[in-house]
Amino acid sequence: MRVAVLAHSFPRFPGDTHGPFVQDLSEALARRGHEVWVLVPFDPELTEERDGPLTVRSFRYVWPDRLHMLGYSRTLRRDIGMKLWAYLESPLYFLAARRALERLVRREGIEMIHAHWILPNGYVASRVGRATGVPYAVTLHGSDVFMAERNPLFGAMARQALAGAAHVTSCSGELRTRLLRIGGEEHGDKILLVPNGTEPLSPAESGAGSVSSGSLPVDLPADARAIVAVGRLVDKKGFTHLVDAVPRIVERVPEARVVIGGGGPLERPLRQQAERLGVGDRVLFTGALSHDRVLALLAAAEVVVMPSVRDPRGNVDGLPIVVLEAMAAGRPVVATDVSGIPMAIEHDRSGLLVPERDPGALADAVLALLDDPERARALGDRARERVRTELNWDAVAETHDRLYRRAVEAAAPTGGEVA
Repeated sequence: MRVAVLAHSFPRFPGDTHGPFVQDLSEALARRGHEVWVLVPFDPELTEERDGPLTVRSFRYVWPDRLHMLGYSRTLRRDIGMKLWAYLESPLYFLAARRALERLVRREGIEMIHAHWILPNGYVASRVGRATGVPYAVTLHGSDVFMAERNPLFGAMARQALAGAAHVTSCSGELRTRLLRIGGEEHGDKILLVPNGTEPLSPAESGAGSVSSGSLPVDLPADARAIVAVGRLVDKKGFTHLVDAVPRIVERVPEARVVIGGGGPLERPLRQQAERLGVGDRVLFTGALSHDRVLALLAAAEVVVMPSVRDPRGNVDGLPIVVLEAMAAGRPVVATDVSGIPMAIEHDRSGLLVPERDPGALADAVLALLDDPERARALGDRARERVRTELNWDAVAETHDRLYRRAVEAAAPTGGEVA
């Protein structure tokens, strides 16, 4: 089947951490025999010619090239609202994306469109689908539903995208519920829960016990017990609550070090918070990381923490890929029980879940694993096995493949079987 994937975030070069899940799912679909074209907005750092099974194409929507600023994690301010210039550029994005997608569909004989994020791309797909008769699917990621809730125009666009879609997939029951509030309960059968995935690793590949200090993005003391959290430094990641938990952790385990990997607008406030709490030397910040450095950091962790929250304006993660990557590496994960995280972590079986915004509960869960290495190892082993059998991109792609074929068959004028 010929599939067009439309996204506004995608790895621009090897190791880029913007939208790797779009690339990973697209490559898994290609392994199942689909011809996959990926269409993304132009970025000065984007490399279109690359090895691999995907054909990557970009579209320009503004002049000069340096003004291409939408997507690639630059559109939202701390993930709680769009930047002013993003509102100004958005109409240009919609027009250019629609023109580029329709041209691609007609030129390559595309049979299925898959839009990542209902805004802006699900709306673009709805317009092209109507013009060409090609069915389209949408995958939700979190910030798209948040923006649809906060802006009446965006809400109307999301409703149109939902109404015309063959199906919508969500990695979170909460996002599904919130979209139904926007688009109408009559579409309930159309929004399906499909988790994200990651690449499974063997115990040897995970790097357990074999990570050299030179491969890490921070310097750790030889006796350090590393507690690692990774993500963009924005409100919805909940890192302020992790920093609040640090004094309690290091009081019990003085050799503990909390490493926060990633860059973002909250780095300075988080550093200041750690200093105020007297743990500035126990909380280490890496800045922005390439994907291989993220994996090296996870491999060095004794415990991985994902303290996601619903931020003050309601934005929330779907299912953070770093949770799945930590599970694949066999690391015990402590995470909050929000959004799609419980789809991956079964409490006290493949990780520990705690309430959001509760530093005490975070600290207690981390300490429980530091105090009981055997329990931590068992949780990590079961987490790795769950990725191997369920939460991997090939398994996720199999679900999407089945949904694609159902959508194309339903759209076929004769209703015949899809080859």
